Amino acid sequence: MKHILNSFTALIIFTIVIWFLSAIGIMFFLDDWSDRGTFGDLFGAVNALFSGLAFAGLLYSLIENRKQISSQQEELLINRQELLKARKIQEKTEKAIEAQVAQMRNTARLSGLNTLVNYFTNAINDSKTSPEDVELAIEKRKKAIREIDRLIKWANDDVF
Repeated sequence: MKHILNSFTALIIFTIVIWFLSAIGIMFFLDDWSDRGTFGDLFGAVNALFSGLAFAGLLYSLIENRKQISSQQEELLINRQELLKARKIQEKTEKAIEAQVAQMRNTARLSGLNTLVNYFTNAINDSKTSPEDVELAIEKRKKAIREIDRLIKWANDDVF
């Protein structure tokens, strides 16, 4: 941007210098005011030409701006589509993580129930355990085994 600004400033200075030198040249080479007026009238067509070129430049810049805006709109549409795809992928990932967390919870619960079954089995097999405690341990072990069966069935239903 700074380079363009410097080039534009140089072009303005160059134009002013040429304009100033042409005024001095006309004053120096043409002594009579009527000759100077006639000489200036010769450039009326050039003035119209430059005005037309300036208008054409304006139209060209408008057309280019329109192309750039259209291009930006297309890029925004593409970005929006990519964001939608990314959102859908993220939602799928979130669901997969939730399923994984549920599986980990069940695994931890199964591990805890397995520890309880082993504890109750050891209590049942221990000769120091009273018959009432053996009956209670058998009942609690059955309950833990039913819970293990329920969790395994749920896991199989969820997987298959």
